[in-house]
Amino acid sequence: MITVDNLTVRFGPATAVDGVSLHVEKGESFGLVGESGSGKSTILRTAVGLTADWTGRIEIDGLDARHTRPRDLARRVQMVFQDPYASLHPRFVIGRAIAEPMRIQGMENIDRRVGELLDMIGLNASFRYRYPHELSGGQRQRVAIARALALQPGVLLLDEPTSALDVSVQAEILNLLADLREELGLTFLIVSHNLAVISHMCDRLMVMQNAQAVETLTRDQLRARAFASDYTRKLIEAT
Repeated sequence: MITVDNLTVRFGPATAVDGVSLHVEKGESFGLVGESGSGKSTILRTAVGLTADWTGRIEIDGLDARHTRPRDLARRVQMVFQDPYASLHPRFVIGRAIAEPMRIQGMENIDRRVGELLDMIGLNASFRYRYPHELSGGQRQRVAIARALALQPGVLLLDEPTSALDVSVQAEILNLLADLREELGLTFLIVSHNLAVISHMCDRLMVMQNAQAVETLTRDQLRARAFASDYTRKLIEAT
């Protein structure tokens, strides 16, 4: 579902991602970990079309990301951002925020679909008339997830989806994501600093340092501390 081959991303003279490759199978959940500035989030933003200056190859569900219209790519892949308050329009009621991508795509039965999505994320129909500032952080992130699912993509890119939430709410969002992945057959690419989150959510993970891939591990290797790299060992000890 996701192929990244020799991806290099530059911001002016700075290299944010340097020759990174990864492959994620359909239905798999793949994690990216590493210190801040290692290039994790840049990979997600590039895959969803939010970065312009890059080389290499990215394919999402068989589509070449470089040569696919953003409108068409959006039907295959969506992103959930770290801060749910910043990612929702403050003057849009929740129902409009969820409906917007469907309106852009010219989909039918939008009102019914908004109701189904609210039910899917565990919010009742009255929430469609509320504004983001009237919701808790966890509720806003649920809305962001519903909006990401509106176009029925096969791939979700999750950039620190629980780090802005209280610890008591994080587990609820992670369990919701896990249930949706199983129910809808979704493929996840997740960035997180929290290795407990990665261990819980991901089948495999890639460790990154200084814009480069260090090594790729399975969940069992992570839990058994079967590391090939000294950097990975130090990262795990530090966190």
